[in-house]
Amino acid sequence: MKTDKYQTIISILLFGFSSAIAISAEAQNSKEIELSKIYFNQLDSICRQDNGKLWGVNLYGATMIVIPSSRYVVANQQDKNNKLTVRNNVFMGKLPETISISNTSLNWDGENWTMVSWDAISEEDRFSRNKLFVHESWHRTQNEIGIPPVISSNSHLDNLQGSILLKLEFTILKQAYLINEKTDKVALLNDALTVRQYRQLLFPDNNENQFERHEGMAEYTGFKLCGLSSDILKKVMAKQLELSINKDGFTNSFAYISGPAYGFLFDELTSNWIAEIIAGKSLPDVGLSITGNQLINDSLILKKEVKIITNKHNAEKLIISEIEKFKIRNELNDEYKHRFSNGDQLIIPNNNINFSYNPHEALIPIDNIGVVYKTMRLVGDWGILEVSNGILRTNDWSAFIINAPKSKQDGTIIEPTYKLELKDGWRIIKIKEGKFTFRKT
Repeated sequence: MKTDKYQTIISILLFGFSSAIAISAEAQNSKEIELSKIYFNQLDSICRQDNGKLWGVNLYGATMIVIPSSRYVVANQQDKNNKLTVRNNVFMGKLPETISISNTSLNWDGENWTMVSWDAISEEDRFSRNKLFVHESWHRTQNEIGIPPVISSNSHLDNLQGSILLKLEFTILKQAYLINEKTDKVALLNDALTVRQYRQLLFPDNNENQFERHEGMAEYTGFKLCGLSSDILKKVMAKQLELSINKDGFTNSFAYISGPAYGFLFDELTSNWIAEIIAGKSLPDVGLSITGNQLINDSLILKKEVKIITNKHNAEKLIISEIEKFKIRNELNDEYKHRFSNGDQLIIPNNNINFSYNPHEALIPIDNIGVVYKTMRLVGDWGILEVSNGILRTNDWSAFIINAPKSKQDGTIIEPTYKLELKDGWRIIKIKEGKFTFRKT
């Protein structure tokens, strides 16, 4: 009985201590919690209003907002394993370190969730905020819709020729938003699809169309349901296309621009085109059904047509600007190439690694070996790696490579370009001269 009494006292003390921690966390994040309730209600209202009219499914579902500074989670429902604590009509907890924070969809404990980073949410611009939540909610439901998620294999868009042709396509699409005559819009659509066809023939290993269905349709849906009028959305599309001509880093981001640009143009020119996307067609397939043209697969003939289109749209300055820009970028390419070709390499096999990166950063191709991401966060059985300036991903996605650390082989390792936290029992071992990897000892 004495032992039971002390155990009861200890349990009460521990419960009080944990409750105090929870209340303290709630107090520290009170603003975010209150605003999260509002944001969840707004998202619910948007999805109720659409109620599956656009894609055949209601987009509302399990959604979490994560505060990066504390990894504190505010969710609109309980997780399957009851890890979250219900308080003030929302569910709260802490995101495990093994899960990277990003705007995404993820499977957590056997359930698909929408995740939104608090730092990405605009408190002032409700349209931007709505777009973000709807975009990520679409990703959570895209398998149900029938559109499989894919990873972009379009590094050619960060090469000189690929970048020029993509920006030429954007230039043409912008013009389609600045005119009113439907026949002129169709003619411009045909020019844009011709340029795209030529680019895809030059770089046949691309998956532009598939990635556009995945990421472009999420962005289109975000805009479509965010609350802006159709007239304003046309102006937004034209402005986005204009701004994109002076940007870089399109490997993982081009579809955020092209997807809604084509989507809202299709809204003007045809009906029920989304049903065709659900059935498996690509955006160019839909576009060609509107123009009624069949593009040829001869790159030599298309090259001449693209030259005519370039002159028609006065795009010579665009080409000159890109050439000058890539002269400067080649110096950075040489720097990364030297870094990953000299010195010891730490090779990280891609064994179902969880990784996140900034899709708007330009990728830097290194010969035929792979591409360099400037920043990335990786989580594996071995621990966590946070890269701040350069990690090489092989073209076949089999491995990630960074420079091996100079001395320490276990624990927390801090180098100028990354921070590596190895779990207990894991260390860096040499596999051959100049090559290292992780191993559990």
